[in-house]
Amino acid sequence: MRKILHLLGYWNLIAFIVLAEFVGERVAFLVLTLILLLFLELEYLRVEHGIHYLPFKFNIFREKEQSTFAAHIYMTLAAIVCFAAFNRVIAAAAFSMTILGDAFSALVGRRWGKHKFIFSNKTWEGTLAGFGGNLLAGYFFINHLEHAWLILLPMAAVASLVEVFTQKLDDNLTVAIFAGVCGQLLLFVL
Repeated sequence: MRKILHLLGYWNLIAFIVLAEFVGERVAFLVLTLILLLFLELEYLRVEHGIHYLPFKFNIFREKEQSTFAAHIYMTLAAIVCFAAFNRVIAAAAFSMTILGDAFSALVGRRWGKHKFIFSNKTWEGTLAGFGGNLLAGYFFINHLEHAWLILLPMAAVASLVEVFTQKLDDNLTVAIFAGVCGQLLLFVL
């Protein structure tokens, strides 16, 4: 259930791209900021006052999210930062890697993951699946660029490594930003 909701992060990407194309980037940023404010208000009610706003009883919040912001806050922040800082194609690829790479790594890692990293609760199997998901997610956006694979492979690798090394911070923010910086720098250089 949590991973299905995680995929809803694509609405941030779709909303930004569509609004930026048809109405303008300033409006697209305003809409993402309004979404962030809505999420912040809902999280304030949940964390500060114990008011749960979800219409179903299944608890989608991780243990560490019980008394702090949940992933959708960081995912929306990541969308805003990526689209503000990076070329739109790089931003979309990096943000998509956060969603699809995480989903692939979690599903494969939990189901078939047997070999954990010494320093992390992540598995090699999940990380390799996440790398594949990152390649797929990024390729959808980057395939038309000159030197696409020279940008895509390092971006996917960075996204996978950040996913493994991020333990206490929220990887919904760190993966997108690090992958985006990598892709943007490569776009400048190549």
